[in-house]
Amino acid sequence: MKVMMVNEKYDLFAPRPKASRISPFELNAEGGYKNAQALVLRYAGCNLRCPLCYAWSYAWSKNRGERYKIQDVLRALNVLSGSANNKKIVWVRIQGGEPCLNFDRIINTITFATESLIKINADSLNYFEITRAIIQTNCLAFSELSPNEISNILAYLEKSLKRLDKGKLIFEVSFKSPNNEVYLRPQAKGYNVLLNKIVIPLWETGFNNIAIYPLAGLGPSIDEDNLFIIPVDSKFPEFPLFHPSTWSDEFRMLVDDFIQKIVPNYKSYNNFRGVHTNGGKKLAIEELEPTLFQTSWISGYARGYSEHEVDVKPIHEILRKLTDNVPENPQWKKWYNSWTSKTLFGRSNDWMQVLNQIPASNDPNNLLLKVREMDEYFYPSHPKGHYPHL
Repeated sequence: MKVMMVNEKYDLFAPRPKASRISPFELNAEGGYKNAQALVLRYAGCNLRCPLCYAWSYAWSKNRGERYKIQDVLRALNVLSGSANNKKIVWVRIQGGEPCLNFDRIINTITFATESLIKINADSLNYFEITRAIIQTNCLAFSELSPNEISNILAYLEKSLKRLDKGKLIFEVSFKSPNNEVYLRPQAKGYNVLLNKIVIPLWETGFNNIAIYPLAGLGPSIDEDNLFIIPVDSKFPEFPLFHPSTWSDEFRMLVDDFIQKIVPNYKSYNNFRGVHTNGGKKLAIEELEPTLFQTSWISGYARGYSEHEVDVKPIHEILRKLTDNVPENPQWKKWYNSWTSKTLFGRSNDWMQVLNQIPASNDPNNLLLKVREMDEYFYPSHPKGHYPHL
């Protein structure tokens, strides 16, 4: 069987400063580790149009992307050591847009992840003994692959994993809705293709340096640090998004299968059976946190999505405020006041126009109770420790 190699074509990536020596890669401080940083690669283009997408400006329109030849992306890694400024690298993260948009991009993404890890270890840039490369995907494209394409991906991954002495590849599957069949069904199908036809065969032949994690794509801050605004399920407007009572049978089966069958039975998940996951029984939930990052996310939804002819839910269907008043809780009040700051938005009325579109909860105490109930099923994924399962 012929193994497909990285192609010579171009692809589109998120706009990066052209002066950067490692573009389209970037180095940033995510993770919050002292004298350490993450190596990040962001694609342009996506096959979903999700409400509250922080990457909408380049994910929804390829016209916003920067065109790079695949080999030039790989060559950018040659100067990684000189660009790192003596800081170690905690992990590699490849996102989008969608890093697994089609067969060619899946192959290229595996290549970028593998070559990044090899370079990091060769130059002693690794912060941890085992550096992870996280590929964040919605998994839709895996549901459309031909049997020959699946075989080629499996063979290429096997060849790539053999080259990793200290690295580990992570497919992080971000589920966008627990009950919307338009999103969920093809995502679940793609997840099962990736798991059962690609990843499990690799585990069964002795590869422990690859893993797959389902992730709740966007939910409330279940540790109650930032609960002034809560993402809600549009089918059940007073239920927080990903509350277990809103799960479809298909999503529940997927979660149960991962927790009960996958985590206990494979060495790849030794590090997942820790305290924060309750012994591997909790999934990560990507939280809506009212930080500068997330406020720009919400603001972009209100001001910029009209540029694209996409069908997204209005903001009042997907967010609820707990109160129309300035929060009395000191932590929430601090956030609220920082959000209104002109230093965040430049123009003082922009934030208020966004905030006024979000209705207050009809029963805030009940909504808070439902958020607390989610702690049994999820653990929070904060920007500071963005990948606690690692």
